[in-house]
Amino acid sequence: MDPRAYDALYRPARIAPPPRRPGVVGLSAVLWLLTSLSVSWLCSLAGMAALWGAAAGEPVGGFLLCCFAVLCVGAGMFVAVCRVPAVRRMSGDARSLLLGALACPVPLVLATATWFSVG
Repeated sequence: MDPRAYDALYRPARIAPPPRRPGVVGLSAVLWLLTSLSVSWLCSLAGMAALWGAAAGEPVGGFLLCCFAVLCVGAGMFVAVCRVPAVRRMSGDARSLLLGALACPVPLVLATATWFSVG
């Protein structure tokens, strides 16, 4: 028997990876970029407010604790959504898009509102 025919018939099956969808990947990247920029803006703004408050002699522990609690609750809810079996069964591209769409609106709206209110 020809060894090439034997290999073609009896070698282990190779599972082809699913094709990448550049539109989904690009949209997901844009959503995550907007999310990371807005969260970094909010964190820097909270840090500056805490620094200015501490420099003025005001107690800032409650403010920082409140900011930390909101961040932890949001991260906990996000991890809970990530652990849902239906989300875990999704392809990587679709999961990234879904999680980006869930993570983006709240920080983006808060960052935009603070941007216009702060100046």
